Amino acid sequence: MRFFNALLFLTLILCLISSCSSKSEIKKANSDPVIIENLDENKKTELRKDIIKQLKQGLNNHVLSSGDVLEVMYHISSTIEKNPYTISVGDELNIDFFYHPETNRVVVVRPDGMITLPIKGDFFASGMPPCELAKNISRKFSDIYVNSIVTVNVNKFSSKLMELQKAITNSPLGQAKLCKISPDGNLYLPMLENIQASGKTINELKVLINLSYAKTFENLEISILLHSSQGNQIFILGEVQKPGSFSIEKPMTVLQAITVAGGVLPTGSIEKIKIAYIDEKNEYVIRTVNLSNVIYKMRLEEDFIVPNNSILFVPMTTIAKLDKFVDQHIKQLILFQGSSIGFSYELHREPIDAETQRDIDIR
Repeated sequence: MRFFNALLFLTLILCLISSCSSKSEIKKANSDPVIIENLDENKKTELRKDIIKQLKQGLNNHVLSSGDVLEVMYHISSTIEKNPYTISVGDELNIDFFYHPETNRVVVVRPDGMITLPIKGDFFASGMPPCELAKNISRKFSDIYVNSIVTVNVNKFSSKLMELQKAITNSPLGQAKLCKISPDGNLYLPMLENIQASGKTINELKVLINLSYAKTFENLEISILLHSSQGNQIFILGEVQKPGSFSIEKPMTVLQAITVAGGVLPTGSIEKIKIAYIDEKNEYVIRTVNLSNVIYKMRLEEDFIVPNNSILFVPMTTIAKLDKFVDQHIKQLILFQGSSIGFSYELHREPIDAETQRDIDIR
């Protein structure tokens, strides 16, 4: 009798717990939880506006991660460069001696930055404006020629800009390049050192790349499109139709993410959904979302945009937990105490023959 009284008391407690509504909250390590319902109206309005803004803006605020594929487009303007042209390795130069044409030469700047002329040998040319190189040559030949007037013309350019154009036009995309963020989070682009892309938005990465290219090129600007977002995933577990990992191709709320997983099972609680993630300050956060308030009471501020690599967990309802507890423990306990036949009779309503009844009485 005591056992069944205890069971009745446990059932009552669990039912009382299930009747209590869960509140949406934000919990960070070593700090008290923030209850969304307790925030002032201005803060709630701010949260709602932020969710709507991110949904409308799409992937502009999307945080990049390893595996994302970007289309980097190069825009080269035809504006005149402010600085004078400097000779580069690979440039073809026409060296003209005005009064001594027999010394004229067409030369190519070697990988060591030098050119070679008769009699005087090597001249350093790379990085110099053509007029400055002409003055150096004229000065060197002044001990041989009375009038050593020299001009230097660049016949063929092999500037860094031309090298960049060659690197980016070998693609069917034209002057654009598909680049995948590597597992180390870096992006590798022509004529640049590796750039840390993971953890940045598209706009932040665009500014960083343009600043890096501006150190070498004056008339170049790049823009970026997100080609595919293979590296962005969320993980949905618990009482949903299709638990597992899902790729994020656009910002989505908790309600949308649960829909992607096929929705909540009848045994799942939409009032106590847990989301674990790392925020922008690298703090571990656990957020509880009451989707019942979002759906039935239109409290959009209690929903939020799911960050990349988040783990969503839909727990069982208290009633489902109670059913499972009875199934796994109480039934087994009753059977262990020797009440298997009576319990079976109550569960299945099967008649017991006279012989079996005599055996029970004897026991």
